[in-house]
Amino acid sequence: MGYPLVYGVRNVEADREEDPLPEIPDLEAIRHYLMPRLDRLTVTRTETPIPWLVRTGAEGLVTIEGHQFGEIHRLGKFLLFFLDEARILVVNPMLTGRFHWVEAGTKKPGRLGVVIAFDNGYELRYSDMRQMGRWYLVTQEELPGVPQMATLGPDAMSVTEDEFLARIKSRRGQIKATLANQEFIAGIGNAYSDEILWAAGLHPHRRRATMDEDDLHRLYASMRAVQEESIAIVDATVQGEGLGKKEEWREHLKVHRRAGTPCPRCGSEIKGQVRSGSETNYCVVCQPLFE
Repeated sequence: MGYPLVYGVRNVEADREEDPLPEIPDLEAIRHYLMPRLDRLTVTRTETPIPWLVRTGAEGLVTIEGHQFGEIHRLGKFLLFFLDEARILVVNPMLTGRFHWVEAGTKKPGRLGVVIAFDNGYELRYSDMRQMGRWYLVTQEELPGVPQMATLGPDAMSVTEDEFLARIKSRRGQIKATLANQEFIAGIGNAYSDEILWAAGLHPHRRRATMDEDDLHRLYASMRAVQEESIAIVDATVQGEGLGKKEEWREHLKVHRRAGTPCPRCGSEIKGQVRSGSETNYCVVCQPLFE
């Protein structure tokens, strides 16, 4: 296939490059953690140490002072913070965006980009080591104008099986690339596409055009099951540890970043392939390329 192979060796540099975090389970855990904590708190102060992260203009963030947050929604890899005055703070954390919920005066993290202080003495902080994240303060009418928002496919946790099957049948390329394409299905990235395909018994480089109805039904069921299981695990971890304690939650994954370890299902060695800094992991026995 022309991919450099990593068999039984952990490529640390690839690990750090490859996962555009967070994915659905991570964002759901952040959402579940923050929503009850922000509920009915009033914003007292905003700061933008890295102003260009707020793409609609950092000077506009000051206008949320005196207002309250309502519900927090997720769409794909975006978090949507609804304000009490019909505006939405849209955040796409990208590769290295991290949220922190701390008392004011707590030591600041590196590359602190945005600070929102509340009347209970706590602050919502956002750090971003590579400064790739994107913040937008918009009205409901302006939401489709947020970059990538208008082209997002249906969310992986809300798409029905019928819609999923109808959409995927028009695709013919490699199945991992299809799953991670945000215009096809929103919210799945490199790590969880590996997990979903392992659960479904499908090789990541297998072409969609070679799959039959049973394969596609199994893929949909695996997509839902893997995400639901992972949301529960990551949610419990974050509720216990809090935000900002670590960069990611990946210990529960069965094959991703597990090159060289035994497959949890058959015991064969998990293989790894690295391309452009992105690692793909799978079991050649459980996930045959050709049927």
